[in-house]
Amino acid sequence: MSYIILSGGFIIWPIILLSIISLAIVIEKSWNLARDAVLPKDLTKDVISQIEKKSLTNSMKEKMASDSIQGNIFLGLMEEKLKSKTNLRLRAEEIGRFEINRLEKFLTLLGTIASVSPILGLLGTVTGMISIFSNLLVSGTNSIGPLAGGIAEALVTTAAGLIVAIPSLIFYRSFNRTIENYSLELEEESNKLINYLSKN
Repeated sequence: MSYIILSGGFIIWPIILLSIISLAIVIEKSWNLARDAVLPKDLTKDVISQIEKKSLTNSMKEKMASDSIQGNIFLGLMEEKLKSKTNLRLRAEEIGRFEINRLEKFLTLLGTIASVSPILGLLGTVTGMISIFSNLLVSGTNSIGPLAGGIAEALVTTAAGLIVAIPSLIFYRSFNRTIENYSLELEEESNKLINYLSKN
């Protein structure tokens, strides 16, 4: 296995580095985009119920805000002094934009890796072909052995670039879609609390 990797020449090392970064981003996004960390089940109903019972303490509010993005938005809405729909919506949008931006952190880098990896693989193909023709000039057309290194470099880097790019692109698009869905759901849940707070 190590021989195959080393046969990819110097281009294989940036591809390996990109694969490590890509994996780290995927793990981080998978953790931070877990549903309970963004939109806990029945939080809106629970909050409204606690407000009606007047049993929502400051410590409960702080825990709610630290546990999820929806909880943080709700805390901001409850702390808003002017409970008009306009002010509450502006407050929700302000916090929501910040939180969505935080969720999108590193996604641009993941998309860049998905785009750059196959280009690096192609560059490895080019350098491998250059190596092949250089060896042909030195050894002549009758010698096959010296050509193997260039062929291996071309094939290994191309394959490595695609192996990194394909899952990176899949996860990039999947995470983007997940964040879009969360954004819509957060807006919907926030509107429920806004409607309640503005009438009470």
